[in-house]
Amino acid sequence: KRKRLGQAMVAASLFLLSVLSLTPVADGLSRAVETDAPPFPGDSVDFVVVLGGGHASDPALPLSAQLSSAALHRLVEGVVIATAQPWSRLVLSGWGGADPKSNADVYREIGAALGFPEVRMVLEPRPRDTRQEAELLAPLLRGHRFALVTSASHMPRALALFRAQGLDPIPAPTGHLAKAPQGFDLLSWVPNEGNLVRTRFSWHEILGQAWARLTGGT
Repeated sequence: KRKRLGQAMVAASLFLLSVLSLTPVADGLSRAVETDAPPFPGDSVDFVVVLGGGHASDPALPLSAQLSSAALHRLVEGVVIATAQPWSRLVLSGWGGADPKSNADVYREIGAALGFPEVRMVLEPRPRDTRQEAELLAPLLRGHRFALVTSASHMPRALALFRAQGLDPIPAPTGHLAKAPQGFDLLSWVPNEGNLVRTRFSWHEILGQAWARLTGGT
């Protein structure tokens, strides 16, 4: 009986893994957390806030490779928005953890390398998570119009945490996981490891939203 149970559990696990590796399933989970977030509408803002997204300040790597893919998407989108509005200031957030440099510092270095003026940058290297980013940036942002730049899957939780501080951010999502394919592709029904990565990000955000609710953050 135990052998049959073990075989059934292994088969069920492989089946679930295969299903979660399919493009339609990964897209569905991604859209559920991204809630079809539209791009930044182009409103005039005083600040463009780029939330931290992870990095590794390895001197052997080029600057662009030191950021996680999520952080790189966020920084580029923030620089694009702030460049189009020369009166705005670019707020770069994120701590370093065990890394000697903070995420905000790495953002600054890459932003400067892209030609964005450092005098228009505001660094906040202390926040360890999104809740702290909202709390520590609230005094600077309160009473101002600002764009909030983060990953599309992270946007619902980030908006809730910033609004809990009495702020009214304008969403500027980027790094979307769900992307509408142009045309039908039979390969979308073949299990793919890249879809497992998207599924993992989606579940991470679902759990993050649940934790924020449990801890009174939203």
